[in-house]
Amino acid sequence: MPRQHQSSPPASASGGAKSHPPTHKWPNVLVGLATFIVATACFNFIFMTKTISRGAQDGYLVARNAELEERLRRMEAHLSASDKAKLQFTPDANDANVEGKDAPVEESDDADSEDDDDTDDEASSDSQLSPLQRKANSINSYWWPSVKDGGGLLTKIYNAQHPSDCASPSTKFLVWRSKKDNEHDTRGLTAWAHAFTSHLLHALTDGDTFRQHQASRVLIFDDKLWPMAKGCVNGPETRSCYFEPMTSCKMADVDPMQEGNSTVLAKAKQEYDRNVRTVYLSNQLWFRLTGQKYAWTTLPGHDRDHSGIALTAATMAYYFRPQPWLQKELDKRIRRSIPADLDPDRTVGVPIRRSDKCHGHNVTGSAKGELDCPPLSLYLDGVKQFLLFDPLIENVIVTSEDKSACDEFLQLMKKELPSLRVVLNVGDVQQGTGSGSKLESYVEGAANANVVASALTSLHLHLRARYFMITSKSTWTSTISVMARVYGFASDIFVLDIGRNKNAFSAYARSGCYDSGAKLHRDGTYVEEN
Repeated sequence: MPRQHQSSPPASASGGAKSHPPTHKWPNVLVGLATFIVATACFNFIFMTKTISRGAQDGYLVARNAELEERLRRMEAHLSASDKAKLQFTPDANDANVEGKDAPVEESDDADSEDDDDTDDEASSDSQLSPLQRKANSINSYWWPSVKDGGGLLTKIYNAQHPSDCASPSTKFLVWRSKKDNEHDTRGLTAWAHAFTSHLLHALTDGDTFRQHQASRVLIFDDKLWPMAKGCVNGPETRSCYFEPMTSCKMADVDPMQEGNSTVLAKAKQEYDRNVRTVYLSNQLWFRLTGQKYAWTTLPGHDRDHSGIALTAATMAYYFRPQPWLQKELDKRIRRSIPADLDPDRTVGVPIRRSDKCHGHNVTGSAKGELDCPPLSLYLDGVKQFLLFDPLIENVIVTSEDKSACDEFLQLMKKELPSLRVVLNVGDVQQGTGSGSKLESYVEGAANANVVASALTSLHLHLRARYFMITSKSTWTSTISVMARVYGFASDIFVLDIGRNKNAFSAYARSGCYDSGAKLHRDGTYVEEN
């Protein structure tokens, strides 16, 4: 009879027989318990390590966010509700960089009127922002340093040129006279600006005698025809067609020539009686050089103690203040040319100056050539060198008054550096000359106003670049570099000069400084002279 398995009787409350698990299971239990304990300890160690590391990172981020939040709160406190709405990004179809020709600047249509209304609204909103905020909001729209709230040298120049009483006997003048054959004056925009800088410093220091006499003069330009203003429909055919007046005084406030309280200089360096109220400059091309440029500012020290490039750039910023109609035109062109997402720190500027600047040109009516113009391949090599230095570069702004040179360079860019975005001056007339006497003669249907607006737009576009290819024998490309160093949008400026000049202005353009006691050698190095 088969043996049956019988279960053990239950233990009694008083303590009967007890059941025990089989003794062979204890080793497995102990192994499992040990494994659990070890695994738990390892997991806790790893978890705590990550938590501490993440806590440190989170602590840093919290502190950093708190700092940024505090900065934003301080900025926000200065903004009105309309300003806050304006700062929100909204795409604008006008920001697209598409090629095309602008209508003449004297003409307008309904679309332009709407653009003007928008500009007026923005100007009203911008007026409540600080100068630095206005500039930061203007990478793809018009901006120029303000003489009224910018302070510094620019405002001091403005105040000196706007005396409280122009008719007062104590207000003295330096009259900038046009050349005898002023209608055929071939100087371009920046050549005129350079002459203004020299004449203004002459006036402000009264011919390097400010420290002795503590007196300045007001620089005033005569009312004769300005070649680039021929046919002006927005004002007189003078410099004031395009730019704000140099001074609030008028020619009626000065003493007539050949009268007792005036004198006429035959040459730029001629000495004169500083007590005379009105001094007329020679009508020759050249100007007097000033040795104590900062004396009139009343800042302590001498020129070597202060920035030469800052003073030069301030005089040019003052000179190039556009009239309201031209300011609106520049704003429209800049918006059409500069992409909304352009980063100035990742942008190269290539202002190509050729045509009548080159030796052997055949541009009738232009100035004689001054430069063996470098091949366009050198400009391309320079862009490549900048790319090796900074691989983050994304954009190249290309401008030129010479259409054929510009087109040829664009083909080189397309072939050699297709990944870079090219930014053009949309609607540029490209008149084929930098000379100012016959601007309307080189492109059919192009008025002087269109040419001037095109050239100034190119200058403004390049303020949005960080790296530059220039030929410093061209005052145009040197001026772009100098203005970018002082008033540009990039964090710093780097320049490669492939057409070197040896004067102070070209040194400012290349490096931002100039040592008058150093001599430039052919290899590009400076050596201190004894």
